[in-house]
Amino acid sequence: AEVRGSRIVHADETGWRENGQNGYVWVFATPGEQGVRCYVYDHSRGQQVVEAFLGEAFRGVLGSDFYGGYNVYRGPHQRCWVHLLRDLHELKEEHPEDESVQTWAAGLRALYDRGIAFVEAGPSSQEEREKRYVALVSDADRLGLLYARAEHPCRALSKRVLRHLDELFQFVLVAGLAADNNLAERSLRPLVVVRKISGGTRSPKGSQTRMVLATLFATLKARGLNPYTECLTLIQTNS
Repeated sequence: AEVRGSRIVHADETGWRENGQNGYVWVFATPGEQGVRCYVYDHSRGQQVVEAFLGEAFRGVLGSDFYGGYNVYRGPHQRCWVHLLRDLHELKEEHPEDESVQTWAAGLRALYDRGIAFVEAGPSSQEEREKRYVALVSDADRLGLLYARAEHPCRALSKRVLRHLDELFQFVLVAGLAADNNLAERSLRPLVVVRKISGGTRSPKGSQTRMVLATLFATLKARGLNPYTECLTLIQTNS
C-alpha cells in the first residue's frame, strides 16, 4: 500500500530459481527516509507482474531500465540514463573513427549533463522545470530524428530516444526523482548474493518466506533502523 501511494517507485528484476526452475525476483523500491523495499517472486518476467503489483492505485513516476515489461504502466516514467550512457559508450568504442557517431553520442550525453546541472543548481519553480523539460525533449527529438530512418550506426539508439522521448527527462520535472535506476538495482544485490550462495529456494513457501524477510529487513535498513532491535521489539510486544 505504501509503494502504491508513493510519488516515485523504482523497479527492477533478476533471475531466481525455485526448486531448480527458473523464475524472477522483482523489487519495487521507494526513495526517502521512509522508503520501502518490497520483493516479489514470480515465475514470469512479463508485464503482468508489474501490472498486478502496482495496480490501479499507483499514480506516481515509475523508474526502470528500458525492459519492455515496464511499458504496461501508462503513467509518467523515468528510464535509466546509466543504461543509455553505457550503450552510448559502447557505440563510440565500436566506431572510434566515425565522426558522426562521436558527435551524435556527445550531443546526447550533453543533454543529460544539462538536465543534471539544472537539477543540481538548486530549487526551481515548476514553471522553470517545465520550461527546461520542454527544451531538453525538443533537442532529444531533433537528435533522434537525425538517424532514426537512416542506415547508420546510431539508428538503433536514435529510435530508442524517439520511443522514450517523454521518459528521459522526468527527473527534471519531478523533484527528488533520480535520472537512474540505481535504487532498485542496489536493492536487488543482497538477494543476488544469496542466490549465488544458496542457488535459490526449494518451494513456493520458501520463496514467499524469503521475499517477506527480505522486504522486512531491507525496509528497516532503508529507514535507518536496526533489524535486530526492531524484531526484538516486535517479539516482546506480541509475547
